[in-house]
Amino acid sequence: MKIFVVVPAYNEEKRIGAVLASLRKAKQSVVVVDDGSTDKTYQIARRYTPYVFRHRVNLGKGAALKTGVEEAFDMGADAVIFMDSDGQHKAEDINVFIEKLKSGKYDVVFGSRNLGYGVPVDRYLGNKMASVTISLLFGVYISDLICGFKAITRKAFKKLNWESTGYGVETEIAILTARKGLHYCEVPVSTLYYDKVKGVTILDAFSIFFDVIRWRIFK
Repeated sequence: MKIFVVVPAYNEEKRIGAVLASLRKAKQSVVVVDDGSTDKTYQIARRYTPYVFRHRVNLGKGAALKTGVEEAFDMGADAVIFMDSDGQHKAEDINVFIEKLKSGKYDVVFGSRNLGYGVPVDRYLGNKMASVTISLLFGVYISDLICGFKAITRKAFKKLNWESTGYGVETEIAILTARKGLHYCEVPVSTLYYDKVKGVTILDAFSIFFDVIRWRIFK
């Protein structure tokens, strides 16, 4: 089974080098999508993998993931693993995703962080509230809804084909996984937080909330 790791990146010159070095050590094929960075993210990424693609402007995480997935599948991948570029995920955790994918039992594998350890309180509460809300509205409970560490097969991508260009992509993938009847599981992953201000903002949360209502009515 051919598996690529897809890494979306936006202004991550300080940490992406270490992330990609860890993936090289783990002998993983990596696709990086530089989502319109204004720093040296692109140049640094090129030192570690030949598969670096670049958006001229910042389009958002969902758009970067879609670009990365399409490029990986065009290169013959059977599945992809999404991993953030800010260093919060550990390359050694990829093995558990690979194991689940190779079992042939799952179309989507969601990473679940230990949310009681080292996670800012506001993120912990917001994440749990989001998980419960999605469970009530769509009948699927993902314990760590906004974790960016996940995996999908080629078959799953054809059915998911998300529309979100921003951070709403994590929620939309979970919703579509349930709506399309895809087989999924959760696996435990480690996490390290370096920056408490990055990630989903209050404005992002409101935008995602309105998208959720729209998806509940129209999807």
